Amino acid sequence: MRYALLLLLICSTLRAQDAIDSSGHIITCFTRDTAFGAFQPPRAELLDGTAEITTTFNLVFTDSVPEAARRSMQFAADIWGSYLQSDVPIRVEVDWRDEKDDRLLASAGPSTIYRSFEGAVDPDVWYPVALAEAIVGEDLNETNEPDINVVVNSTANWNFSTDGRVPRNRIDLSTVFLHELGHGLGFLSSIDSTSDTSVSIGFNNRFIIYDLFLETPPGRSLVDATQFPSPSPELLAAVIERLDFVGDSAVAKNNGKLVPLFAPETFDVGSSVSHLDETVYRAGRPNALMTPSLAAGEAVHDPGPVTLGILFDLGWPLRFDLSTAVPEIVAGRLGIYPNPATDVVVLSLEEVLSPTVAILYGADGREVRRQNISGQFGQARVAVDNLPPGLYTLFVPDGARAFSGRVMVR
Repeated sequence: MRYALLLLLICSTLRAQDAIDSSGHIITCFTRDTAFGAFQPPRAELLDGTAEITTTFNLVFTDSVPEAARRSMQFAADIWGSYLQSDVPIRVEVDWRDEKDDRLLASAGPSTIYRSFEGAVDPDVWYPVALAEAIVGEDLNETNEPDINVVVNSTANWNFSTDGRVPRNRIDLSTVFLHELGHGLGFLSSIDSTSDTSVSIGFNNRFIIYDLFLETPPGRSLVDATQFPSPSPELLAAVIERLDFVGDSAVAKNNGKLVPLFAPETFDVGSSVSHLDETVYRAGRPNALMTPSLAAGEAVHDPGPVTLGILFDLGWPLRFDLSTAVPEIVAGRLGIYPNPATDVVVLSLEEVLSPTVAILYGADGREVRRQNISGQFGQARVAVDNLPPGLYTLFVPDGARAFSGRVMVR
């Protein structure tokens, strides 16, 4: 993604949070060789029409976007919508234009980033607007303003079908759009090039949430200014060596191993750090979506467990528990009151057949509390006292399924 960091600092007069116009901070996706027949299908529920869309994506197209392309992009948006759980619709503005570069497929990023909003784990850390709104549970920007901006190269040789059968000389639009939405949702770093010998990290001297999970061996955090001043040659050296995402959920979904990120020997503006390492996550494998380039003939219609783990680490409420092997998650039917809460919440367990434990996760995906509720049928009380204010996710396992819900602690 090319970084044209034209950042306009604005302060909300209605809320305490700060916001930055980040529409110039974009991540790019390029084409590469051919991987004919490489296909990762979507969840079966999406194919048979039974999937519940728990997050609405409102796609706003420029007049130049063909109708067939619109259907392909809506298909991709619904894939994300079946995993994410947000009460706030995500508005995406889509432009369709000649990018004057045959290799460039598309670019995207959040339109705005916020900090110091209610529920933020760290008030000094920036969050993409769609994620911030999912945490708060209400719009932070104007309802007619975009949350994500996507530009699609109109001259690419696109495949508009959504069945995964992509001709060897065509690029699958649903895959590219699914990829770009991932960046708009928060799969992006603030790291940017400042010269041939140094890079910087942060917006207005503050990190974006993704940055907090970046490490280079042996366990050195990129947000440690004592080791990596910004900007500096030391920071550049770190991002062109081995670079990993170290969030607990992503690591768990990567078989307990740190998640390697794209860190080529020459810093690639708009691509380095903000993608998975394509030498590890190859075409045709489950986690190929968020690598820096897409091959002709390749279709990836699922984010993959590692990418979902990363989003969970960033704070995205998901429709399933990444920390357990529960195959079915029932979202939105776990009654929680009062909500917001300060010391205790009461869970309505009318549908739970065998309650044993209530597990509370913070917005960073880490387990913060586990309480025995064995034998409590109908209702259960769960303590939330002494927890930092913020948005939490509650899970109640029930045999081969689990019920989930969100609670705001104040």
